[in-house]
Amino acid sequence: MIDPESVLLARAQRAYERGRVVHGLRTGGAVVPMAALSWIACDNPTATALGGIALLALVTAAVWRGQEPARGARLGLVAGTPSLLVPVLVGATGHLCGASVCLFYPAACLGGGVLGGLALGLLARRTGLGPMGLTIAGTVAWLTGSLGCIVAGSTGIAVLVVGLAFGLAPTLTLRRA
Repeated sequence: MIDPESVLLARAQRAYERGRVVHGLRTGGAVVPMAALSWIACDNPTATALGGIALLALVTAAVWRGQEPARGARLGLVAGTPSLLVPVLVGATGHLCGASVCLFYPAACLGGGVLGGLALGLLARRTGLGPMGLTIAGTVAWLTGSLGCIVAGSTGIAVLVVGLAFGLAPTLTLRRA
């Protein structure tokens, strides 16, 4: 015969895990408008879809895990928003680019990355985010910003990493000191 306490315990565990997944999906729901904006503003729907799916999966998994990863994912979404919006806003201004290369987009990705890195550093310092949470926050911020920097191609995404590193460097330096 099955022990009624073990059945109740198993049900409670399933309900708890289901609730955590739902909470992760709700938090990951913030990715949908970001990906939609990228889809509209950028000419690369495949990269937008792949980046959006990766970001949604990472945010959902981190929030499902809870504690420091969840805080890192939420901070990464906030910190990555400037990196997403700055290139999209530059593209919306209707500037004129040369036939072969447009330097406005990589510069916008660099500027957005620096803003995002500074925001991430300040938020991480204020909340006392540890190394694991900071790693997740940086990855989420990079993926979020990549949705906007897709417009500049792989150069924009690489420059975004440099911008995030420059913006985050003061916080990392102060943390070690």
